[in-house]
Amino acid sequence: MNFGRLIGLLLLFGVVAVGVVHLRTEQTRATARMLAAEARRNQLRRELWSLQVRTARLKTPARIRERIDQTWPTELQPPGAEDLEMSSTSLTAGR
Repeated sequence: MNFGRLIGLLLLFGVVAVGVVHLRTEQTRATARMLAAEARRNQLRRELWSLQVRTARLKTPARIRERIDQTWPTELQPPGAEDLEMSSTSLTAGR
């Protein structure tokens, strides 16, 4: 083997080594980005769960009634309650 081939072989090994290091570095960066994205996904899922629980609590009948009472402080009656009051008043007046 002559000196030129030896230098060429060493340069080839050097280029291959640098290429392998570059690929490994990119693999490490990609893994780090993937882990960061997964952590962000988990954080968003926790936030979504929290918002869903909060929404469900706001939709409970007791909470809806409480919000209605706070928004409209007037006395709300079910439909037809006035007719029932009039009929009971007319029945007691007729006696």
